[in-house]
Amino acid sequence: MLNKAAKQEIIDNLSEAFKSSPSIFVVEYKGLNVKEIEKLRRGVKAANADLKVVKNSLLIKASEETDIERINDLFQGPTAVAICEEDSPKVAKVFVDSLEDLPALKIKGGIVEGKVVGFEEIMQISRLPSREELITKFITLLSVPMSNVATTLKQMQTKVVYALSAVKDKKSE
Repeated sequence: MLNKAAKQEIIDNLSEAFKSSPSIFVVEYKGLNVKEIEKLRRGVKAANADLKVVKNSLLIKASEETDIERINDLFQGPTAVAICEEDSPKVAKVFVDSLEDLPALKIKGGIVEGKVVGFEEIMQISRLPSREELITKFITLLSVPMSNVATTLKQMQTKVVYALSAVKDKKSE
């Protein structure tokens, strides 16, 4: 059992994380064994987020005066929260993909970029491309026109060379 100082430290750390993180996912892990929770934790960690299993009373206290206070009703039963600072679709994808392997896992909801979301919205978010995929697509979109411009300039250069060569040949006759 945690003493009062340890509980307060947990509350302070969570409160700071809640204030600085744009996205929080709440899941129920009832029925999962330790290995399964660790597997889920590793997946969330690979998506650059933290999965925390904390007592609901501490979660509720930590959420006071933050956006997370709007979803306090989700903090019931065995609850874990994924605190995500950057790539929400990637974390949502970890949870949705885990549903196949871990049927006992229940996605309750959360807050993504300041908006309260439920299970259906998290399913939709998981289908979005990740940040890396979007950057790759954007770079590809930028490179195609530049490649076309380079090809056009090369063709123009070749035509100028042929024209100058033709002028040189005509003058030498």
